[in-house]
Amino acid sequence: MAIQLTPTRIKGSKYLLIPKDLARLLEIEDKSILNLTIEESETGQRLVYSIRERTPQDAKN
Repeated sequence: MAIQLTPTRIKGSKYLLIPKDLARLLEIEDKSILNLTIEESETGQRLVYSIRERTPQDAKN
């Protein structure tokens, strides 16, 4: 399944905003941490996000 997102510009930076329904479906909350990996393919680059909950160890960093 694929969705199309348009980058949003805020103060010169570009962001990909996660639609509310998708965030709910994936259970992304304020305490979630998303890690981004960029993979090369024959058709271009692919952004791959992994999601995890923030741990007490993360608060120390």
